[in-house]
Amino acid sequence: MIRQLAGCELIEMIGQGGMASVWKARQVSLDRTVAIKILSNRFMEEPDDIRRFQEEAQSAAKLKHPGIIQVYDANAEQGVYFFIMEYVAGYTVGDWVRRKGVLAEQDALSVADCVAEALSYAWNHAGIIHCDIKPDNVIIDEDGTVKVADLGLARTISAMEPNAEAETEIMGTPAYIAPEQAQGSSTLDFRADIYALGAMLYHLVTGKMMFEGCDENETIDKQISDTVEDPLEINPKLSKGIGWLIERMTAKDPDLRQDSWDSVRNDILRVRGGLFPQGKALPENASTVRRSVRRTASDFQRVVRLQKATRVATSQIVRTTAVTAFIAVGLAFGIRLYISNSQIPVLPPSVSPTVITNVITVTEAPVAVEQAEPAASPEVERELRMSEMYAFAESGYKNNPDDIAGAISRFEGVMRDTRGTKYGLMARQQIRDLRQLRSEKIRSHMEILRAETKPLVDAKKFSEAMGVVLAYAGVYAEETSRPRKAMARELEAQKLIWQQNVQKESEQEKQSRKKSIESLVIVLLSDELPLAIDKVIEMQKDKAFNAETDELREVFEILKKAATIDDNIMASFEPQRGETIDVQLSSGIRTLTIGLVKTDVVECREALSVGRGGVRKYSIGINDLSIGEQF
Repeated sequence: MIRQLAGCELIEMIGQGGMASVWKARQVSLDRTVAIKILSNRFMEEPDDIRRFQEEAQSAAKLKHPGIIQVYDANAEQGVYFFIMEYVAGYTVGDWVRRKGVLAEQDALSVADCVAEALSYAWNHAGIIHCDIKPDNVIIDEDGTVKVADLGLARTISAMEPNAEAETEIMGTPAYIAPEQAQGSSTLDFRADIYALGAMLYHLVTGKMMFEGCDENETIDKQISDTVEDPLEINPKLSKGIGWLIERMTAKDPDLRQDSWDSVRNDILRVRGGLFPQGKALPENASTVRRSVRRTASDFQRVVRLQKATRVATSQIVRTTAVTAFIAVGLAFGIRLYISNSQIPVLPPSVSPTVITNVITVTEAPVAVEQAEPAASPEVERELRMSEMYAFAESGYKNNPDDIAGAISRFEGVMRDTRGTKYGLMARQQIRDLRQLRSEKIRSHMEILRAETKPLVDAKKFSEAMGVVLAYAGVYAEETSRPRKAMARELEAQKLIWQQNVQKESEQEKQSRKKSIESLVIVLLSDELPLAIDKVIEMQKDKAFNAETDELREVFEILKKAATIDDNIMASFEPQRGETIDVQLSSGIRTLTIGLVKTDVVECREALSVGRGGVRKYSIGINDLSIGEQF
């Protein structure tokens, strides 16, 4: 069993499926907890599979959104394919619905809105579709954040199936798969994910998956041509609005679904506010979701007209009230002005001004309003306010990305004012990301400072290095204040250690010099000049004598001359060769005729006394000469 992949230590299995197992692991290099999805052994190790696998995963890894689980890496190692992903400590929406049976309509719509926002980001920023939206691929973090898992990876996994062909490959989970997906279309777009999200919403509010009880192949066929029961028939507590929403999202024809993720989110917002989705009802039997007697096309049009009429009536009441008030004020002002400039007496308060009030009758002509929108509920208005708050904080950071502290402060305000909503969770995630970014910026600037001060530190100019660190006045001067002070203290400590080492080395050098000099004296006293010369050469290489280089060179020359003095003395007889001279030997003065002069000896002849006649040969060495002769 593999216990380590790509520098990650596997801790425990936290999930098991038909295509992969998911492990909790520790990434050793960064000391962080990650999740590793290990694909099943049936996937091939062909070069094209590996290339596509890595390219698709790398595209997903570029997405950075609080509602998307981050993919860090994807690779093949030790014969297995795997993804390294952000670890989320929480539970899946699948776990939630299995535990509860059915989710409350508002909870299900909140989850759908968060998923739609994440999928909108993926499509609009990278053209990525999920291909496998289902409750088990949506996770609720421990702080309540809704996160989409495995974004864009279903297509990769399917492509790696043995014997899979591009034109026939089927991606996704049958209960949530779009008809065009079920038919193996190679031109899928974001509308396939809209269908899957509608199917998931159906499951959450009814407690039943589409075509539940059918096998996978049968379910895939039914997604193409069959229908499921109206969700209002299964759960009568549901609003009609959510029934119309799910019907549109699960239209068989992609062109009949919403034309953008913004439209999906707008419809979700309307349904959450008690309204119907935008637009007309679909043609009969155009959706996988059947329309029961609880929802009819005429009922849809009647409610839409009623909502429009309510909005028109409300608008007319507001306008009529404003006009009436304006005319009343104008009349009162005009009447007082007329009376003040005429002889008409002012009526006493007890007299009813019938004549005056009957002079003018104000009638507002009916105003035709085309496609007027229904009045938004308080919940919708609050949603819009929170959305604007979040957008304001987000745009402030985009306009001034260097002001991370200010951005954190603004998002903290959003988090406080929208606590308990998705905007509060999004703001919290932004704060986390900004704090991480701030840490990375601080770390980056500190690395730059270290690089700038390295030459000074190498040159042991610690005081100058400290000056550079403390004098930094860049964009992140305030954020780096504490680490820069810590770095200055570190440099001060290095300086102290260096000074102590210098002093210690100085003492050691003194001791080394003393021992070397004593050794040289002993060698000199023993009259071993070659050894003395070797000792001086050794001392010249010792850094303890760096300051005495010239003196050692002078000693070396003297010793070198002293070592050759005997040879020079013997060579001094060469000019006297053939001559008879007096030589002072250790045994006394001798009159000698100088013969052959060699390196260490001189051949001589001594004439014997007259009575004895003849000559005697001498070989004179340096030690045969008296001290006086040597001098």
